[in-house]
Amino acid sequence: MIATPRPYDFEAPLERRAGTRAGRTAVLRRRARSRRERYATLSRIFAAFVAFVLVVVLYLGLMANVMRLNYELAHLGRQKAQLLDATALADDQIAAAESDDRLRTFARRLGMHEPTTFVAVTLQPDPPTEAHVAFLPWLK
Repeated sequence: MIATPRPYDFEAPLERRAGTRAGRTAVLRRRARSRRERYATLSRIFAAFVAFVLVVVLYLGLMANVMRLNYELAHLGRQKAQLLDATALADDQIAAAESDDRLRTFARRLGMHEPTTFVAVTLQPDPPTEAHVAFLPWLK
């Protein structure tokens, strides 16, 4: 006995039926995807270039800041040296103004002279007149 084949019942899947929403928008989606893929490489290259430029600009900004700080440090070093020189000059002028020879000549011009006699005077403290608590004079 020979078996006869069964008839083939063909039904199209639901997604491929004509007139469905998926079928109507498939072409639009495919075109949009193709457009995106067409410019994907160009946009990746552009993004890499922008990232590289940003890194270079950041590096140059940091180096400019370091350079500015170096110039400021050199300026402050020069200013410190000038202030030290001015301080040394002022100290020399003060020492010259306080010298004994200068004071003697200034005293002679005013008619002053060296003392010939010296007197030692001792002062006696006044005896307390009122009794009050120490450190609290307002409690008299």
